[in-house]
Amino acid sequence: MERPDRGEDFRWYSDRPVAAGDFNKLNDVAIFAGQLIEMHASITKNEIKSLIDKGRAFRLVAVMDRDGFEAGHICGSINIPVARVEEDALNLIGRDELVVVYGKGAGDASSAVAADKFITLNYHYVLRYKGGLNEWRAARECLEGRPQEVKKAA
Repeated sequence: MERPDRGEDFRWYSDRPVAAGDFNKLNDVAIFAGQLIEMHASITKNEIKSLIDKGRAFRLVAVMDRDGFEAGHICGSINIPVARVEEDALNLIGRDELVVVYGKGAGDASSAVAADKFITLNYHYVLRYKGGLNEWRAARECLEGRPQEVKKAA
């Protein structure tokens, strides 16, 4: 499908542009009626570890709800639930910072929705960690959260 050049950054479904009516007031994950084309790049677990090892400044953002975040999250993450990205992001993260968003795991669409929201808010460097918390935990990497539910990396 040919996309019109309007000088703006639009999100697209495979068959049409996203319209205002596609969103509800709560900005829930389940608001989309179709498959969105990914307009953002992704990052792997090893690439995140490399950023950490090199001391690169970036914001690691867990987009799960508060209870999920408190139960366990990647070390150094901040929590912005996907439904609150528009309200909280600009107060916590500068638009020129590197932002890496993640959810619970590969089947969790919340990180894709959050990445799209960051891009819509004109954040310049947004990456999605598709493997999310589940992949990070399976690799026995550093986790924080409730001690009875989270084990630190050895």
